[in-house]
Amino acid sequence: MQDDSPRPVFIGRDRQLAALVEDAHRVRSEGARALLVCGDAGIGKTRLVDEYRDRTPLGRTAVGGCLELGGDGIPFAPFTALLRDLSRDGGAGPVPGAGPVPEADGTGRARLFESVLTFLEERARGDGLLVVVEDLHWADASTRDLLVFLMSNLGEAPVHLVATVRTDDLHRTHPLRRLLPQVERLPRVSRLDLEPFSRDEVAAQATALRGDPPADPDLLHERSGGNPLFVEAFLDGPGGPLPDGPRELLTSAVDRLPDDTRRVVGLIAAAGDRIGHTLLSAVARRAGTGEEALDAALRPAVDARVLRATAEGYVFRHALLAEAVYTDLLPGERIRAHRRYAEALQRGVPGLDAAGTALQLAHHAHAAGDQPLALSTAWAAARHAADAAAHPERLVLLERVLELWDLVPDAAERVGAPRAEVLRLAAAVCLLAGSLRRAVDYATEGLEELGVTGHHDPGVKEPPPHRALIAGLRYVRAYAYKDLGSDGALEDLADAFVVMERGDPHQAAAGALLASTFMVRGHPTRARHSAERALRTAREAGDRGSEADVLVTLGSLAPQEDPDRALRLLTEGIALARATGYVHAELRGWINLSGALSAEGRAAEAYDTARRGLERTGELGLARTQGPAFRLSMGLSRFYQLRVEECERLLDPAAGDRLIRARTWTLIQQLAFYRQDAAGAERALEEFRRLLPEESSSPTEYTPIRFTEMMRTAVEGRFDTAAGIARRLLDEGDRDAPHLDGRYMSNLSSVAEVVDMMRDEPEWRERAADLTAVLREAAAALPRDMPHPVDRLVRDQAAAQSSQDAAAALRTLEGLLPQVREHRFHRVHLLLAAARAAARAGEPERAAAHLEEVEGAARESGLTLFAELADRVRRAHGLPRPRTRAAGEAPAGLTQREAEVLRLAALGMTNRQIGEKLFISAKTVSVHMSNLMGKLGVANRGAAAAKARDLNLA
Repeated sequence: MQDDSPRPVFIGRDRQLAALVEDAHRVRSEGARALLVCGDAGIGKTRLVDEYRDRTPLGRTAVGGCLELGGDGIPFAPFTALLRDLSRDGGAGPVPGAGPVPEADGTGRARLFESVLTFLEERARGDGLLVVVEDLHWADASTRDLLVFLMSNLGEAPVHLVATVRTDDLHRTHPLRRLLPQVERLPRVSRLDLEPFSRDEVAAQATALRGDPPADPDLLHERSGGNPLFVEAFLDGPGGPLPDGPRELLTSAVDRLPDDTRRVVGLIAAAGDRIGHTLLSAVARRAGTGEEALDAALRPAVDARVLRATAEGYVFRHALLAEAVYTDLLPGERIRAHRRYAEALQRGVPGLDAAGTALQLAHHAHAAGDQPLALSTAWAAARHAADAAAHPERLVLLERVLELWDLVPDAAERVGAPRAEVLRLAAAVCLLAGSLRRAVDYATEGLEELGVTGHHDPGVKEPPPHRALIAGLRYVRAYAYKDLGSDGALEDLADAFVVMERGDPHQAAAGALLASTFMVRGHPTRARHSAERALRTAREAGDRGSEADVLVTLGSLAPQEDPDRALRLLTEGIALARATGYVHAELRGWINLSGALSAEGRAAEAYDTARRGLERTGELGLARTQGPAFRLSMGLSRFYQLRVEECERLLDPAAGDRLIRARTWTLIQQLAFYRQDAAGAERALEEFRRLLPEESSSPTEYTPIRFTEMMRTAVEGRFDTAAGIARRLLDEGDRDAPHLDGRYMSNLSSVAEVVDMMRDEPEWRERAADLTAVLREAAAALPRDMPHPVDRLVRDQAAAQSSQDAAAALRTLEGLLPQVREHRFHRVHLLLAAARAAARAGEPERAAAHLEEVEGAARESGLTLFAELADRVRRAHGLPRPRTRAAGEAPAGLTQREAEVLRLAALGMTNRQIGEKLFISAKTVSVHMSNLMGKLGVANRGAAAAKARDLNLA
């Protein structure tokens, strides 16, 4: 029964339609854009989007609608529909729910999102693609997550993503209330709000619908409120009294239908605002209505435009109408309708896949009040949600199982597991969904369910009941505590090992988690011991994934102890993880290998390694979700090389997970600080603290923040605060073996800088002497045979900067400079230290030479604080300022002709234009450009132009 009735006339939205079409043209020329079409129910959102679909300049269109099932959601419902539609003309697409999503290491959801993104990008090639998601206010959590991911990552693909949102239905706790402001802040997202019709527009709509102008347009406008749906509904009964309210207004057309039709319409409303014919037919049979009788009952509803027939089933003319009809059902009618749906779904409905059947069955059983069936079907539906990596929906279903548990006497038999196991599973799903605190709560409740309130005595030989379940709950809670940066993870893991049976298959994974927890909590020695044990356990158990994970942890811990071994372990861990498909460990290995190379001062190799890791995320289909960590690592490498413009191009503080975003803000703060941009540094710090509150985050994450704070207070002359921070940093090392703690060694280097700055200030020299003694003692306590070259450098640097023998300090510091040619950030600070030592040793020319290199680095990088620090050294020691150029003298060793060529190139002239200006050939200009770029140490014309501005040539 296909509906061929004409579409209502399009009235009053010309400006909004033009905005949509204009947005589409921008999509074709500039790349992806997203638009939220917002307004009250019945205001005409769908009508506007339908008109736009007819007029869009984009080549393809796909539409999917969110389904309202009384609070339940079918995961990815709109994307399932629109991706299947797009797949029909070009091979199979990544349709969520079409098959299990691999979830062994927690990357299945990310891979699914990336595959959907790639599929849409491919379908958009050529003339572009319009993707419409209707009724976003009903979207399940997974759909919302996928939509935000697409909005953030579609980039240059010509995709127009349009979503309709009913804003009058967003109550205070509705998830979209919090989400919409975040989405609207994304760079390519805009919002279009639809206002009610004016009096003239209401009159025009009524005239178009009835053929004659309304008798009283003012009254019609007043009673309808300018809502197009209500205007249309008021015209259905022109001779009768006006309805009292929206519900009566909407149901007035239904009230005039035959009794059999009203019963069928009510049956459809129990399924939401749309239903497939096959399912409706099966449900109608349960209600005693055969196929022919069903068709006869449906015809009046379609003729009255209460329902619209589609190729697959029936849709209410408006979702508000479906809500009104459902609300108008008596309680008994509702329960019977839901029960019939449940019965039909239990028997099986042709054409409805297993996942869809399970999820709808769970909804209808719950709505029918059949608690035993609701519990069983929710448990089954949770398994299907797991296959689709729909973590939020899976969690909702598990929570329903827990809510019904005490109401169903044989709940454990129906589920096949005790309640504590359901709690453990809910906690594990919370980890996947990113709800770490709820994971802690569920795991804690599971332990209490088993009577576990304290820790087990390792000396008791009799094992506790449910020991494997207790260990599993401890493991999940420890994982959550670790990622929260909270106390308790180590204690939970210790108890897990006490109760765990020898040979437990999860023993290696628990050991790997223990080692990494010790590492992030700042206990490298304990982390090494735990990792060595976990490695033996993993190999004995044949747990290759945990073995790879532990190898990466050991490699991450080894640089201070044995740099070569660190690189071997990390490389071995990456290879093993790749061979076994353990993606999380492999990518973690690439990141940590880049970090290990950076810690050795091999910034270029660190950059190349991170780039290879980024390429690997693309091969795995994880570039958008996992790639930000690698771009940050590449940015750090460029920062250390003082290639600041390249660094900033790699940074995106809106990309990646919470930890990566926070670390990105850390680097942004350092850049702003060294640029002397106080407001930018303060904003970056605020964003960092918002993402990682200090009271609940790992101390390791706050190390660079404290370094910047210490340097800032020292630069401002607040040396009392700076000295206090310095002492705290020196107290944070691994007390058993501080030289094996990379964080401690980094702190030692930064404290040495502050000590040296204090010694330049006469009024602070006495206080500096105390901190100098502490620094000297710390440096002297480090072993002489440390294997890591950078650690030896830091030790010798700290000893020199705390030495009273300026000449000896100068020899040491100048001897260290060749070791940091590549790590130019460290080199600048070392040059400042060498300049101070030279000035104190009575070597002003050597001091000036070091300061000139610092000032050159400041000009090249734009990090102006370097130049100010150099100037402070000059003032403190009475050193002459840099020689100013004589009139007509070219800067930076350039010839006069080279300087003139550079000035014109910076103005945007081509070689031919420069040649004409200077009366030389373009080939000669090219030679001058090559020579001057070599002198300036830049690789391209753009960098040369930037250098010209630094040299005041442009």
